[in-house]
Amino acid sequence: GDAEYIEEQADQATNAIAPPAEGVQEEVFIYQVTDQEGCFLGGCILVTEEWKTAIIVDLWVEEAYRHQGIASALIRESERKAREQGCYLALIGTFDFQAKPLYDKHGYALIETMTDYPKGHEHYFLQKRLDLPCGEAAPADLGCYKITLAGEEIAEELSDKLNRHDEACVPREHADISICKKAIDENGKLIAGILGGVDGWDNPDIDALWVDESCRRQGIGSALLRAFEQEAKEKGAYRLAIEPFDWNVGFFRKNGYEKVTGVLEDYPKGHTMYCMEKPL
Repeated sequence: GDAEYIEEQADQATNAIAPPAEGVQEEVFIYQVTDQEGCFLGGCILVTEEWKTAIIVDLWVEEAYRHQGIASALIRESERKAREQGCYLALIGTFDFQAKPLYDKHGYALIETMTDYPKGHEHYFLQKRLDLPCGEAAPADLGCYKITLAGEEIAEELSDKLNRHDEACVPREHADISICKKAIDENGKLIAGILGGVDGWDNPDIDALWVDESCRRQGIGSALLRAFEQEAKEKGAYRLAIEPFDWNVGFFRKNGYEKVTGVLEDYPKGHTMYCMEKPL
């Protein structure tokens, strides 16, 4: 219950500064590619956000059907749907053992390279403006294959296949570890909290950090952040990468996040997001 409340309060604080587009809600679209017999060949998940941005996640094509234009067709269909939903920006994260050259071919620009994540590898964060013309590869002809919307079971299958592929490339050290901390006042009232965890490749991530407005500028947020960093370090994390916005980047700089590894302009509209790191 505390975690849910902290996340809600953090979202409300963000939305007060960068309001979601009017009448827009987060939606998830699950696509699959099948042959004439209905056999699954590949698919992807598209998430359209309230800031009129889109994220393509968990794109997968069965090994025997790669290099036939299926992944390109999935990207095209995802971008078409994103534009239909009014999205102006598409975002993608990928590793060096996944598909960066594919996204390069489709006009995605590199925002950030996170080195040594996982150890000995690189993670890439890419973006593409959907409201601007740009040169792209020609659409693929899928022939007898077809793309259709699918249900949650396909999303689970996509995620499972991709996770098994990633695990084969770089085995994870452990299961994901949750880190959740809160601060209360003398009356036991919840006044602040931080949520996140450490993944199986020892990479920590902060999902939400919130301090009640009446309790800000008293060092509570910094204390929570230090407690999170200490536990993450104890769990094996060697660096913490964050993505603050122009309205809270000063807080993280004050707390030792001095290395800027990437900048995403106009996300959300009229604002800037920063990719930053701190060694642990």
